Amino acid sequence: YGWILSSDTREVVWHLLKSSKQRKKLRRERIFDFEEKIDLEKGDYEIYYTGVFNGGNNIEDFGDLVKKVFGLGNEKNIDRRDRRRLQMLVSGPESVMIKNDGDKEVDLLSDQAIISFIKVRNEENFKQGFSLKEDTELRIFDQGEISNGNFYDYAWIYDAKTNRKVWDINRDNISHAGGGKKNIMADETVLLPAGSYYVFYVTDNSHSFRGWNVFPPNDPQFWGITIWTASDKDRKNVIPFRDVDIVEPVVELTRIRTNERVSQGITLKKSMDLRIFCLGEGTSRLVDYGWIFNGDTRETVWKMRRRDTDHAGGAEKNRMITETVNFEKGNYIVNYTTDNSHSYRDWNSTPPFEQEKWGISIWTEYENDRDDIELFDERDFKSESIIEAIVRVRDDEYRRKSFRLRKRTKVRIIAIGEASRSRMVDYGWIKDNDSGETVWEMKYRRTEHAGGATKNRIFNDTISLQKGDYTVYFETDDSHSFRNWNSEPPTDKDRYGITLLKEK
Repeated sequence: YGWILSSDTREVVWHLLKSSKQRKKLRRERIFDFEEKIDLEKGDYEIYYTGVFNGGNNIEDFGDLVKKVFGLGNEKNIDRRDRRRLQMLVSGPESVMIKNDGDKEVDLLSDQAIISFIKVRNEENFKQGFSLKEDTELRIFDQGEISNGNFYDYAWIYDAKTNRKVWDINRDNISHAGGGKKNIMADETVLLPAGSYYVFYVTDNSHSFRGWNVFPPNDPQFWGITIWTASDKDRKNVIPFRDVDIVEPVVELTRIRTNERVSQGITLKKSMDLRIFCLGEGTSRLVDYGWIFNGDTRETVWKMRRRDTDHAGGAEKNRMITETVNFEKGNYIVNYTTDNSHSYRDWNSTPPFEQEKWGISIWTEYENDRDDIELFDERDFKSESIIEAIVRVRDDEYRRKSFRLRKRTKVRIIAIGEASRSRMVDYGWIKDNDSGETVWEMKYRRTEHAGGATKNRIFNDTISLQKGDYTVYFETDDSHSFRNWNSEPPTDKDRYGITLLKEK
């Protein structure tokens, strides 16, 4: 089938499948002749003609066409002689109808834009910035691909100063772009305030310009994103990108490779809102993910959870989360961990669109809060609340430490160990030195999953201990311990063992 497009407006002015004159033929004939006269305004136009034989499953508007014209998508149903007849000719008065350079016309329109990524092909990734010196209305024309509710070729715009997404193609602003049902488009006018912005466009490994696996969209050459000012007078508001507007994250643990665990300590001198962006991997549960815990209490205060994530492009297991969280004044440890496959530069399936951000990044919600954050190395950090700690315990170890409490004290116990058949095999306990009695012991029924393998267990709660002398113990069996895991380690593997803290 074929159609005609206005080069200036990008609108379809005639389409064979929407021609009332041709509908009867479409319904009853496989190969048919058509002829029609139409009136067109003065201007530039583009003529398109397409045919596919392998795309029946993803056709929305052309199901009858596939069945009756192309024989259920089976190329063998149309012989070579009939296939040679498939064509479309457009003619008009020689003095009026002039052939032009179609590529040149498209390129001219693209050159008039602020940003234009067109004719985008498979596995391409574009990023470009622009700045506005005044509030400006922009026309955004974006085409992409959606399948099973996920976007695979699409665009978005970030505010460079706040690192907030200010526009994207989404379920609320899309319409069908013609051709296969997965072709979608957004064509809208938006008002952006004065500032600096990044425009992104990405494609996956199939279905793009000159590589369609179902019927192409009505405007195949503009596959990508193009942004114009809504009016010519607003063009003066567009200026070169201002690098000074870029706000870097306060924490950036990104480009994380296979089998890595990275961390960064941060001290907040006051309560503040932090904006977190985390990119990881997971199907039913996450295996590459980030989390944040209180450096003093070791309590997890934020964690990337599968149910809260969105698709991050590429393979379905690529997941992302962006959210703003309020943190109280204090010390925190930002963490990120990966398993043994599918990470930065070592993808075992289609990577996410923002590959460079594989990991966790954090910004302050308000720029003036940056001065109230200090970074520290977690390895050098020792909380003032720690009474004693036995951590990073290895196989077949039996370790103990003694401590004294000068008054009745509320003690937080954080113990991470291993269970087997509902019984602890790596575990800790506390004894009263005077009486010899065990005042606390790590029991399976009072623990929770510690991340990683299901046998990883954690106890994180408080008990009250009287004034006196005590000994804390931790014992392991012959397998699955720090640096010698026989299955997935716990989330906080560096704290494998037992830690006692004074609870305020």
